[in-house]
Amino acid sequence: MLWRYLQRTDRKQSLAMQAPAPNRTGPLGTFFSRFEAHLNLEDYSQFFSNRKKAGRDTYLRTDIYPAEKLADVILEEYGVRNKLQGNVIVALPDPAWNVPVFFYQLGGNDRQKIAMLDISPTLPEIDYTPLIPVYEKYRSLLNIQPCKLDWVNRISSPYLLQCEYTELDTELFGEAMYEYLCIWIEHYYVPGSRLTDEAEIAQATDAIREFKRILHDNDPAYGIFEKAWGKPVADAFFYLETRNHPSLPMPGVH
Repeated sequence: MLWRYLQRTDRKQSLAMQAPAPNRTGPLGTFFSRFEAHLNLEDYSQFFSNRKKAGRDTYLRTDIYPAEKLADVILEEYGVRNKLQGNVIVALPDPAWNVPVFFYQLGGNDRQKIAMLDISPTLPEIDYTPLIPVYEKYRSLLNIQPCKLDWVNRISSPYLLQCEYTELDTELFGEAMYEYLCIWIEHYYVPGSRLTDEAEIAQATDAIREFKRILHDNDPAYGIFEKAWGKPVADAFFYLETRNHPSLPMPGVH
């Protein structure tokens, strides 16, 4: 009996040790360095899937953490057929708090990048005074042009830094991300307070739901991953990212 128990214990330990360790390098490492103390590292979800075909990997690793005042902190790294790689960071507020969304994405290949960096409002009245000089500095340094994508503009603040499949100084964009993150933590997240007005809570709930819906409706990731892994696995990825309040229906469900 003891031998069987030890076998089961060793098996559980072996499975646990096979779980991919959180990525603490690059942009994800930058986020961890500033925000790890606020994350619940003892209660989080992890998704990992990979399809290797003809020597090429299509993979996604997502770590989703809870934190006070936030519904989800989503940290992702992905690669598509060894052609595209990138990272995504989304801090989605609990709609009962007056905290805006922190959103970062950087992906593409060596020649073309798609990038977004923003502190997106969930309520109409948000004081962007701390962010404006940082935005103006990096808009000039990175030669940021006005965004031409309507869906991006619908979920963004006026201080979005973005590029659409063009060349980008990624080191400089990383510096911008660090400064935006510091401002989000110090001026919006830490001093964030619980909402007491039901109308404001409803407004924030609608804004967060729309942010999630528009982002996922226009993200090609689901289709790419469905083709690579099959619909049940792509559905699992979608569910983990959108299950918390305010949740989204599964693809194809209305």
